[in-house]
Amino acid sequence: MNNTLKAICMVLTLLMVISFAACSKKAETTTAQAEQTTAASEQVSEDTTKAAAAADNKLVGTWEYKDGGFTYTFKDDGTGTYDAAGTLMKFTYTATDTTLSITYEGSDAAMDLEYSIDGDTLNVKDSFGSDTLYTRK
Repeated sequence: MNNTLKAICMVLTLLMVISFAACSKKAETTTAQAEQTTAASEQVSEDTTKAAAAADNKLVGTWEYKDGGFTYTFKDDGTGTYDAAGTLMKFTYTATDTTLSITYEGSDAAMDLEYSIDGDTLNVKDSFGSDTLYTRK
């Protein structure tokens, strides 16, 4: 092979390597952009779901025991506090139409309680099945 042909082959080989590298970089960029778009879309979907749940969540707010001394505060992010005569306990919660599931901070077990809301009255059945009434503050 003469030197001119060798030089042309080397230049063509170099151009191929550069074009493969450019394609690879473009594919990585496109993949990263797709992952960012997916993550942003999932976040919007999650935020929309939380906002819809909060709008439907009649529990959100502060409820005081009818005879005083005990107060539940439910936040729209699924957290809350229970004030038991000055002792504040944090919790997380989920609720269906009839079941309130509360997990107090430091506990692994959820406490499932039957509940209902009638206007500004929250009725929670305690572990013995007795009605405990709270009024919205």
